[in-house]
Amino acid sequence: MYPYYTSFFLTKLYSYIFTLVALISIHTCLYAGDKLPVHRPNIVLIIADDASWQHFGTYGAKALGTPNIDKMAEHGVVFENAFASSSTCTPSRSAILTGRNSFELEDGMLLNGYLPKKFNTYTAILEGAGYKIGSTGKGWGPGGLYGRPKNPVGTPYTYLKKNYYRSEFDDSSVSAINYAGNFNNFLFDRHENQPFAFWIGFHEPHTPYTESFAAHRKIEPLAIQVPTFYPETDTTRSVIASYLAEIEHLDDQVGAVFKVLEKHNELDNTLIIFTSDNGMPFPRAKGNLYDHGLRVPLVAFWSEVISPQRRVDDLVSLTDLAPTFVDIAGLRIPDQMSGQSLLDFFRTDKSGKIRSDSRKIFAGTERHGKKSACKLWSMENVLPDDAKCGNYPGRSIRSNEYLLIWNAMPDNFPIATDVKGNLIKKEIVKEHDIENGYIAFNIEKRPEFELYHLVTDTYAVKNLSFDTTHDAKFNQMKQELFDYLRERMDPRVIGNPSLWDFTPEFILHQGATDFIYSSRGQGGNIPKKRLLKMLDTYYEEHGYDQKYKTKVLDRLEENMN
Repeated sequence: MYPYYTSFFLTKLYSYIFTLVALISIHTCLYAGDKLPVHRPNIVLIIADDASWQHFGTYGAKALGTPNIDKMAEHGVVFENAFASSSTCTPSRSAILTGRNSFELEDGMLLNGYLPKKFNTYTAILEGAGYKIGSTGKGWGPGGLYGRPKNPVGTPYTYLKKNYYRSEFDDSSVSAINYAGNFNNFLFDRHENQPFAFWIGFHEPHTPYTESFAAHRKIEPLAIQVPTFYPETDTTRSVIASYLAEIEHLDDQVGAVFKVLEKHNELDNTLIIFTSDNGMPFPRAKGNLYDHGLRVPLVAFWSEVISPQRRVDDLVSLTDLAPTFVDIAGLRIPDQMSGQSLLDFFRTDKSGKIRSDSRKIFAGTERHGKKSACKLWSMENVLPDDAKCGNYPGRSIRSNEYLLIWNAMPDNFPIATDVKGNLIKKEIVKEHDIENGYIAFNIEKRPEFELYHLVTDTYAVKNLSFDTTHDAKFNQMKQELFDYLRERMDPRVIGNPSLWDFTPEFILHQGATDFIYSSRGQGGNIPKKRLLKMLDTYYEEHGYDQKYKTKVLDRLEENMN
């Protein structure tokens, strides 16, 4: 009897303490959203893995069906021009979490890198203000946590699995994670009336793909719009169809997430964002600074605030999400965030161009693939034996009409992304003709600067940087790009590009040593002593120079403290 009453009163006491702390946190912050009808709203961020904006019904796609995302768009707001900060997953997710450009995040800009602790995240800010933080599926990564106690997207809820296509396929490439089921469990774990921020990271439509999945989903290949920089063959259509089939599966899961929110009576009190970390995983898209690598879907639903059936033409960045989430929670947006809150877009009932400013969008890449990426193509006699691949850093600036790309190492070949097993790249080589330019667009070296007029050249294949009639625009955008990069202290521009050479990203994911620790894609909470031993052993085994080892280990230790 006594233990029961003790437990009862302790439960009540903890409830009162939690409520008091929550009230204090509300009044000690600057509550920017005090005129909002929803007080301290919940936040659900849904992120696809490698999906370009064009491949959803609400953006005009005809070859597939995405009824749940389309319904979300119908009852919310669609951003027609949303862009990732980087065209590869780890730096893009780093930028989403921090509200900073990827090139401002040091080691956080690299695939298989790490996000230094000094860069604060919106999840940590919200958690400090009383929000419950959690995630399911793919979080921040792939990379190492290196001093962070958990993945920065929040406590992972990944234990519920579901074989979605057991009767159709013996081995499905679709993830077995029950996204909605894990979200449901997360909601049961929170305190009553506690606001929450939940990250749902789909593994779809990332490669590889299941053969015949497109046929199972009844994707119509002939309805697929093939970009002009690819050969229009049956194989090309087949690969894109497989990609679209996984987007349809993803759409099913979005519908399930909405049902969970309805069941918990939280739909009206929740801002739901759907987007993607970068564009489709094919040539001239993922890992590249063209629209098919950076331009992503962005749909926002918030029934109590957002007027339905609206489409916004303004250029926005996924760096805007972190300041938005902090803003709607009533907290002060940190000065170091380079993104801008989207709250004004949510509160207006207008469509089209909302803001009067002429905003530019900035993005960057450092490296995605391995230095050995050229080997496959040199064996196929596509590239010379001494071709350089792996590193292909670049930066871009995009306006409503123009895109300017700076390729910082134009002597290298830009083919690192998804080289192995990429059937579209093989089609590019197979269908190569000097007149169609497929190899030139996708595989060969590029000039240091590229300028495209996107109004007349939607696929960005006509480089105007050498056209003297566009000198004024070229010089203007080049000046704006480098002024901004210097302002935001981009290491590649302010004289410290070697910083990225001292990121120990290859240990956890390359399988090069017996000290493998982390699971793929989610980082790893590795004790400091063990991590340093792993790295030291790797460098010793592979004959690295002692000065290099010292720089890497000293810098890592400093960032972990």
